[in-house]
Amino acid sequence: MALIEDIRRRILTLDGAMGTMLLAEGVTGCLELANVEKPEVVKRVHRAYLEAGADIITTSTTCADALCLAQYGLAERSREIARAGAELARSVADEFSTTLHKRYVAGSVGPTSRNLTLANDTTPEAVAEAYAAVVAGLIEGGVDMILIETAMDAKNVTIAIEECRKIDKNIPIVVSAVLSRIAGRVASGATIEKFLEDIPMDEVCAVGFNCSNGVKAAEASLKVLSAATDKPLIFYPAAGQPVQAANKFAKEMEAIARAGLVNIIGGCCGTTPSHIEYVAKVAARWRPRKIVK
Repeated sequence: MALIEDIRRRILTLDGAMGTMLLAEGVTGCLELANVEKPEVVKRVHRAYLEAGADIITTSTTCADALCLAQYGLAERSREIARAGAELARSVADEFSTTLHKRYVAGSVGPTSRNLTLANDTTPEAVAEAYAAVVAGLIEGGVDMILIETAMDAKNVTIAIEECRKIDKNIPIVVSAVLSRIAGRVASGATIEKFLEDIPMDEVCAVGFNCSNGVKAAEASLKVLSAATDKPLIFYPAAGQPVQAANKFAKEMEAIARAGLVNIIGGCCGTTPSHIEYVAKVAARWRPRKIVK
């Protein structure tokens, strides 16, 4: 598979924040609904990231599951919205793809609005149904991989992976967790090692972190993760508060790349095409983390 080969061959650049970019474009309310109602705006954001040098663009579907959409009265449209988001990203990625440089689409699957470990107002079956709809829409829309991102709860992640495999046995699955402010732990409080133990890692092609509190705050945790797994690593942190300048953000990311810790890098909350332009230059300068298997 081309994606897996590329992950081994070079550091791939993921895009940056979608939500803040849509807000800057004047989108309000349910941002995921823009996939249906304002497709040209969504495509404009995707193009901006590809022009900046992104190898992978992420669908605008992080909150496209029924549990998140319920607050807008849109729960029944989850699959439709996810499919539309995937089709938009696919069409733009294909515009930029060449024989020598393929662009990929990551289907974003967020944590939903419930963490099963803590929630007392839902069931595993309801969460599974929510994941199934959004994953089905993403795969129907033509994504190259499923990105289970902003993950906090291993139970949610496990169900998301299980539902994905019911629909597609082979599509690559990437899991990206949110870190706690305590080094070596994910947001749920579990250690990184425990989080990995509690999810079906045999089904995961890459694992890592997103969002969190900037680049430097995650460096120690990345080293823990690197020691705990031989999988490719993904890392796309937030730009921080206040938002870190693109060149400074990339300089800190370069230390991570130089250390051989990553295979995919990009940006999360607050990052822009300018940040990704700098990150793409970093990715081009360094070799990816070595994959044994």
